[in-house]
Amino acid sequence: MILCGPLSQKGTTVKGYNNILVIKMSSLGDVLHSLPTLYALRQNCPDARIVWAVHKQFASVLPGKPYIDDVIYVDKKRLKSLSYWMELRKKLHPYHFDLCLDLQGLAKSAIVAFLSGAKEKYGYWEMREGSFLVSKGLVGAHKYDHVIERYLDTVRALGGHVDDLVFPLPDITIEKSDWRRRLASDGLKGPYVAVVPGARWDVKEWPLDHWSRFLARLTDKGLSAVILGGRDDQEKGRRLKEQDTSGQVFDYTGQTDLRQLMAAIDESRVYISAETGPLHIANALKKELIALFGATSPERTGPYGGRDRSYIHLVISPTSKATPEEPLVDDPDCMAQITVDTVWNLFEEVLKKVEP
Repeated sequence: MILCGPLSQKGTTVKGYNNILVIKMSSLGDVLHSLPTLYALRQNCPDARIVWAVHKQFASVLPGKPYIDDVIYVDKKRLKSLSYWMELRKKLHPYHFDLCLDLQGLAKSAIVAFLSGAKEKYGYWEMREGSFLVSKGLVGAHKYDHVIERYLDTVRALGGHVDDLVFPLPDITIEKSDWRRRLASDGLKGPYVAVVPGARWDVKEWPLDHWSRFLARLTDKGLSAVILGGRDDQEKGRRLKEQDTSGQVFDYTGQTDLRQLMAAIDESRVYISAETGPLHIANALKKELIALFGATSPERTGPYGGRDRSYIHLVISPTSKATPEEPLVDDPDCMAQITVDTVWNLFEEVLKKVEP
């Protein structure tokens, strides 16, 4: 099979896909990890109609045209309902998909792939929860490498070219302008460091006391900090704000939607967090970032820019046992072994790169 392309070497038209469904419904980091595959698809199939199936809460990080022609929202809570299956089928079939690319590889995405009616259904090699019964897993040279490369292997396996690693993102010009005005009205007019103290799993988090001591050093240096995160991070943000005596720590946890969060990260001078969804936003934006790892392996799901890794700065716990083969280790003390001194020393080096 050869992926879409205008002409073969002999000058004849090769078989192309005209209507493509990409399934990647969640979560934030996983959707962002899939965007370079979207870029590669569009490069190889410039004239195809590309439709993306996603859970609505993550749709706002997807770009519009020319990369995605249409978005289909999938309600996870209703996927067990046969009546919803019929509803989805009626929504999907009019597209006449000739290719379905399941980058989720789970039972819920297998349902969508099955209902799509696509003539050809593929996924990346790690198809779980029976999804391999619906879509064929495509294995490439990067089977055990970063998940972004694993997804890109689907394009390579179909005969496409992957020349560069690019994250197509939505235009956030308006959100950035609104964010700057919001900060100014709150009393922050200069540069700032964006920090996200929370993570999806407690075992991934850097202790709050470490964050507090780091922020004290940061404000002592005359710098400002903006605390970001979702509603689950609001208690952490409140506590860090309460412990600040400088007036230069600004808490916006739970107060931004996804595009506002993207704007807040993009406007920062440096971004710092453990492995969490906003980290992958910073990576996609190629923001100068410091990422803290211990219970998880950055080799599989950490920040990744392909050949360009100059903006990525990792701090890995000295007691970390996580590997690409065992990417999540339940070690509640692991992240605490990353000292404030270690993060601060790296931060000072990174700051030299970005200071005007």
